[in-house]
Amino acid sequence: MNVLRIVFAAIGTLFLGAPLSAQDITLPDPIPLGTTVGQRADRVLIRGATIISGRGTPRSNRAMPPEGPIDIVIENGRIVDMVLRDPVNMAREDVEPDDMGADLVIDATGKYVMPGLVDMHVHLRADGAELGPRALDYQYRLWMGHGVTTVRDAGTGASLDVMTEQRSRSAAHEIVAPRLVLCQRWPLPLRRWDVGNTPDAAREMVREFKALGADCIKISKSPGHYPDVMAAAVDEGRALGMQTMVDLKVSETDAVTASELGVTSVEHWYGVPDAALRGSQDFPADYNYWTELDRFRWAGDLWRQADPELLSDVMDTLIENGTNWDPTMVVYEDNRDVWRALTLPWTRTLYHPSVIEGLWPDDATHGAFKSEWTTADEVMWRDNFRIWMNWVREFHARGGLLTVGSDTSPWGGMAVIREMELMQEAGIHPIDIIRVATTNAYQTLGMEEHCGVRVGCAADLAVINGNPIENLKVMYGLGYGFYGIAPVSEQWQWGGVTWTIKDGVVYDAQALLREALWYVQQEKSKDVTQDR
Repeated sequence: MNVLRIVFAAIGTLFLGAPLSAQDITLPDPIPLGTTVGQRADRVLIRGATIISGRGTPRSNRAMPPEGPIDIVIENGRIVDMVLRDPVNMAREDVEPDDMGADLVIDATGKYVMPGLVDMHVHLRADGAELGPRALDYQYRLWMGHGVTTVRDAGTGASLDVMTEQRSRSAAHEIVAPRLVLCQRWPLPLRRWDVGNTPDAAREMVREFKALGADCIKISKSPGHYPDVMAAAVDEGRALGMQTMVDLKVSETDAVTASELGVTSVEHWYGVPDAALRGSQDFPADYNYWTELDRFRWAGDLWRQADPELLSDVMDTLIENGTNWDPTMVVYEDNRDVWRALTLPWTRTLYHPSVIEGLWPDDATHGAFKSEWTTADEVMWRDNFRIWMNWVREFHARGGLLTVGSDTSPWGGMAVIREMELMQEAGIHPIDIIRVATTNAYQTLGMEEHCGVRVGCAADLAVINGNPIENLKVMYGLGYGFYGIAPVSEQWQWGGVTWTIKDGVVYDAQALLREALWYVQQEKSKDVTQDR
């Protein structure tokens, strides 16, 4: 066992062994999974809110500043009225606020209301796998508890048979879950490259994806990366009303080629710096793509190798073609500081025990590549992030269609908020980030009825106990964002997202996180019992 694995094991014992102590953190009482249900009403009134609409000027990335206080009226899943309650308008109207005939009133005095967040890149884990018997319910609560109302599954691990039913049940509000957009990963089956490996076979495979119920196509490292095969897949998908998202890895197709072929979105950073190289990538002579340590150690170094002038041209091409860029910086952040990933506050409360275990080096587990990870590696990745972030900011500043994705599920909504924080670190204003995480995503997904906080738009909303423009951390659940603001013993009472509203159905966001807390504690107890 190498030194890093020994340290990981020691930290894992610290986090997964002993039960939580009041001396460590004060938590709300957990409640059993499945306790909380959505509240339905013919007419919902959100009173006294300050809104962040998520909207902005067309053909630019200028977002609208906060407005309030405003009463928001919801009927049949839509915003039907917005009543100004600011002092000037109240003086003119000379009327007192009333319930406006609402069946359900939410007091949002001092709170902020924004559109429901969208996680554009997730990988749902199946029930009975590493996240335990009720994995889906657990994952859904991590998102809904943080104001995430829509997720795009970039190749589910729970199978389309299961997830198409879950999609229907979520749409009908029969289960507590975000809206599900399902992409089938290429190829199918995953590990065979003699399937869908020609343009004609690609078209046939896309038709099969459609028949299985997929909403979109996810192309990762596979024959789908051959430019002629990708061209056929994208074209066939377009004819069937299916979008294509691409995780280009280090492959023949770079971001410019994919954009010119008409893909909907480029994920991560793969393919972007590759398109700006003056020659071939400069990797060590013994580099092997299928050795994950090599891949993740060196692929990010392409940012340093890329020519800035050519990178500027790449940005312009993506923007001109309307290609969405979904960077998912959060899933790579531990490359620049591995210890941070192990000591985040929710590792002891909302993380399923298998999530920490999954960070241990393991050659047979995707992403668990740090069999060695040195200070030099972290410094190189900090440099990668600096350049990467500069171009994320530049893409946005030029009017590019940027979105938020986590590339995870086991820490769901927390990762979405962290990705938003990383965008602020990149130099994007929080008002703009909220637009990026909401209406930009709706636009990318073609969700025309979801158009932000506006009369006539679908009522997907998050009610937040705090000002996210001042501090994005206030959106974290269990009050983690109020460290230093509220007493430690009271942090959880301050919340994060107070209410998550999907299609006008109202969910107690913090209660959903208390259910996730309960589930994690049950799973930890089971692990401890098994260890004995």
